[in-house]
Amino acid sequence: MTDHHPKSGSEITLPWLNEMLAPQSPTSDDSPAIIGYRCEPVGETAGFLGDIVRIQLDWRAPGQGPATLIAKFPTLRAANLETGKGLLAYERELRFYEAFSDRCPLQPPRFYGGADISGQGDYLILIEDLMGARFVSQLDGLSISDAGLAVRGLASMHAQFWNAPALDQPNALYQFSDWAPIYEPSIASGWPLFEGDFSDLIPKAMYPMFGPGNQMAGPIFQYFSKNRPKTLLHGDARMENICFDPATGKPRMYDWQLAASGPGAYDLMYFFANSIEPAELSEVGPDMIKDYHAALVAGGVNDYALSDLNEDLQLSACLLFGFASMVGNFLAGGGETERSIVAATTPRYWGVCQLLNVGEIIHDLPARLAT
Repeated sequence: MTDHHPKSGSEITLPWLNEMLAPQSPTSDDSPAIIGYRCEPVGETAGFLGDIVRIQLDWRAPGQGPATLIAKFPTLRAANLETGKGLLAYERELRFYEAFSDRCPLQPPRFYGGADISGQGDYLILIEDLMGARFVSQLDGLSISDAGLAVRGLASMHAQFWNAPALDQPNALYQFSDWAPIYEPSIASGWPLFEGDFSDLIPKAMYPMFGPGNQMAGPIFQYFSKNRPKTLLHGDARMENICFDPATGKPRMYDWQLAASGPGAYDLMYFFANSIEPAELSEVGPDMIKDYHAALVAGGVNDYALSDLNEDLQLSACLLFGFASMVGNFLAGGGETERSIVAATTPRYWGVCQLLNVGEIIHDLPARLAT
């Protein structure tokens, strides 16, 4: 395998594509399987942590391989690259695809290979193009029926990997506790930026919760890793990382840059906070929590009561304050797009805090973690 990999779509070459895809589409001789290709960026702008390119492939034998695939590069923007590497995002995603993607009920994109393009942990991945799926927008909101499908999909994945030995294999996944040393400096730098740019968007009753939530983020991560059941986490389970299969209607999840081994309740809480409007969540949230738990039980999880789930959801919601503070590092100082994201998501975060009664524990977290 070559040691020289492209760092962007403009550096992709035909020999490189043939070498990377040879294991998936071997030929009977030494002739190249791919005879032509074309690249185009995906989306009007690059992602925060990655630059995404769609590659259209011309195969020597029609149908020999995928007509298109996605190349996901570490971002070329220095500040965002530093954030991505600090979050271990590129390595997290490669580890997930190498060890878990082919067994994951949430049908992530098929994995075609990956490589460290710099020798310093800047991982490129080649994955299936989900262009034909049905997508939703974070700014538009998610229908209740689609939200129900996603919740049951998360439960199916969590049940399959519940306390699975594979989660503890060397170099398989990062642990939930690994977020603790990452969050602390990111909160310290991001909260002043977030507060400076977006304080007017924070509900008055929510504002005092940021202090204790930020202070206790690290201990919460540690508590979950040491004391609670664990499973495979997507880590960024929000509507913009979910699409729906056009034939079956089933949810498919992509963007696994925050994958980890940790509490399933975190994925569910995070999905609520980034996908369902507060008024709707207050109505459907309790039933969705019950549906999620029922799906866990149906998947074989029989030692985790509904009361356990509700307690874990409440505690995991206290991490929303640190997360919001952390993203100030790359949302603050932006334009209308960044402000519209905060304006859409902050009320949803507050809706989760109200649904899960976070006010009961947020100001007494040390005692809560000690029980």
